[in-house]
Amino acid sequence: MSMDDKVRNLRKMFNEALECINKKDAIQASEKMYKVAEGSIKILSEVNKLKEYEEARNEGNWWTKLLEKAARKLRDIYG
Repeated sequence: MSMDDKVRNLRKMFNEALECINKKDAIQASEKMYKVAEGSIKILSEVNKLKEYEEARNEGNWWTKLLEKAARKLRDIYG
């Protein structure tokens, strides 16, 4: 999947989360927002060529610890 497709999917999910908020469906909104956050970490890890991205790619899966490590590194990069 191209980077543009990944970003487009995240935008769609974000808009769906906003719709859930407007419908006062907090559970669905929070689940969708979590997926947006997770997807953002993955995309930014790929863009920044983080070691965690390569590790997840080699293993075929993102583990929680990899996401946490990547999020910390991205926090240091972006503030």
